[in-house]
Amino acid sequence: MQKQNTSRTHEHHNRPLIYKKYINYLSSFFVALLIIIPLATLLLPDVKFSATENRILTQLPRFSIDSVVDGRYMKKVEMYTADQLVGRNFWIHAKTDADRIEGKDFSNGVYLGKDHTLLENFNPLPSADVEKTKMALNNFVTKHPELKHYFMLVPTAINIYSDKLPADAPVLNQNDYIDSFTSSLNENMVILDPRPILEESKDQLLYYKTDHHWTTLGAWLSFQGVSKSMGITPDLDAYTVYPVTNSFSGALVSESGYSIKDTDTIDVYIPKNDNDYSVVTYVEEQKKSPSLYASDQLTGKDKYAVFLDGNHPIVTIKNPVNNGKHLLVLKDSYANAFIPFLTPFYSEITIVDPRYYYDSIETLIANANITDVLYLYNANTFFRDTSLEPVLNDI
Repeated sequence: MQKQNTSRTHEHHNRPLIYKKYINYLSSFFVALLIIIPLATLLLPDVKFSATENRILTQLPRFSIDSVVDGRYMKKVEMYTADQLVGRNFWIHAKTDADRIEGKDFSNGVYLGKDHTLLENFNPLPSADVEKTKMALNNFVTKHPELKHYFMLVPTAINIYSDKLPADAPVLNQNDYIDSFTSSLNENMVILDPRPILEESKDQLLYYKTDHHWTTLGAWLSFQGVSKSMGITPDLDAYTVYPVTNSFSGALVSESGYSIKDTDTIDVYIPKNDNDYSVVTYVEEQKKSPSLYASDQLTGKDKYAVFLDGNHPIVTIKNPVNNGKHLLVLKDSYANAFIPFLTPFYSEITIVDPRYYYDSIETLIANANITDVLYLYNANTFFRDTSLEPVLNDI
């Protein structure tokens, strides 16, 4: 009996020591993580593109006194650190799971809205960056009075589907930014505003539920809404709609970490006239295609890349139209679903994505005999991107 009591006493005295060792091990583990993760982030090569989120990741910003003084440098360093963090996808999912347990509906810049709709937050850069882009646009229009200039900022789902946001979500008014920017553009810039027709049609699926892009229907309706301002009259019965996949799980699922079981359907609009075919040339890749759609992309994760094979520095499209009009499109990925509707109205279309383009835009305009320019962006990308300004300034 005494021996049993002695054993229990010994066990009782050892218990704090076991707990202490456990806490020490756990503390050492977390300290090691705090050292290893930042060190690995600094030493490992930067990742340029996230296939999971389908976007370019922030690279180490250039240092300048001006950018430090106005706060741009530190903001970009924060973005760089967040994008290049080792094990980023794991931490995103871990944080999302913890937030969901607490009942939160916002993760990594994405709101979990009604009907399992994911909505990317609107988070513009400081006004100084936006002003530089505006100045570059206005100067470019002044420099090229011989060209017709069209500017189109597409609202994102958080704007049109604001009623799907969680209650009291602290969201900036995207319309205020769009109106303020477009109202101060060069008077020779024709503003194309798709918001009225998108608002009228908001009961339809204009944006994917799992991705930040608009649907082909959203692009088609917007084209109808702005075509008059471009001097274009679209044939509303020109296309047959084909669903090409119903298993599209977009970038917002990966970006947010939310486990959304619903998937989206992607439709393509094929001309009913068999003679209305275009030849697409991916210039840097030195490859040609007889189709505006890259069906092989439907087997991968980024199924939205079915439109014009995703993003490329420069793409040319030759169309069966002999009117001498040559359109230059400076754009982000929203344009990829919109451009096919322009092909019946231009002999040739040259597409430039400023995020990847490093050649002279002036040389391109001269050599390609450009007649019209369309600047087409979604509001989220436009107010966070700084790549258009150096291209227009031919830097």
